[in-house]
Amino acid sequence: MKPEMRPVTLPTHAKGDMTRDIIAIVGSVSFMCPTGLAIARRVIVAELTGRVPDLVVSGGADGIDKLAVAIAEELGIPALECPAKDRSWNGANGFRARNMKISNLCTRAMRISCSRSKTYGSGFTVDRAETLYHRSVRRIEIHPDGTMDDKGWTIPPAAQEELPI
Repeated sequence: MKPEMRPVTLPTHAKGDMTRDIIAIVGSVSFMCPTGLAIARRVIVAELTGRVPDLVVSGGADGIDKLAVAIAEELGIPALECPAKDRSWNGANGFRARNMKISNLCTRAMRISCSRSKTYGSGFTVDRAETLYHRSVRRIEIHPDGTMDDKGWTIPPAAQEELPI
């Protein structure tokens, strides 16, 4: 039985307002590791149950994007998919515009990628969230042998400048 879902409300916070926890979860469509998606599932469940966000935002692509939304729904966490309408990078409603929207909406971002991925769309999303909007970012890379690198939650560059030495 599915838990009762909280209603989804679109973020209306002003830039810099961190009163809501909106996590973007993006990443690879496929993995060289046969258990890559199972590893990703464990990471996403641990993240969403360890710190329950107000909203999960993702790009609607196969792989990590759809997995994140499915897990959020299983856990009763509201989710928002932002699929690209154009199948091009630079189209008005293409992948770049979608990724820019996701990086703007989130208050933190997590990327789970295959170490052999040939594209960098989800990397663009988290890089932009971190450098332009000063969001904390977690980067997880899953290798073909099932091992992973987890670069944890980073402190955004702007926040690092404010830390006392």
